[in-house]
Amino acid sequence: MFSWINHNRLIYILSNLFVIPATFIPLIDFVSNISFFVAFILLVNKNILQLLALGIIFIIKNNSEYRFKLLLKYKGVEASKSDYQCVYLYAWCTLLRYSLIVFAANELFLFFK
Repeated sequence: MFSWINHNRLIYILSNLFVIPATFIPLIDFVSNISFFVAFILLVNKNILQLLALGIIFIIKNNSEYRFKLLLKYKGVEASKSDYQCVYLYAWCTLLRYSLIVFAANELFLFFK
């Protein structure tokens, strides 16, 4: 009967743990944007499908960040720290940031290999 409550709490805790490294990295959004441009430059003449995937991730990341800022303004800063929607949306934004950084790191590794 209460398994869904425990499941939601587990996801909430894991989401909070997932975003902890992003809170310690200053300007993580700037780093992910720079990573996008680096990966974009390295993929222009290399692979069009990866370039398309990179562009889609970048667009979704920016859209999610915009929605997160709207939700933050609507809920308020203090209430958003314990709100499920805010935590999940911030975790989603962080996942997209991490994926852009990993994408660029992989392309840089392949470029210098």
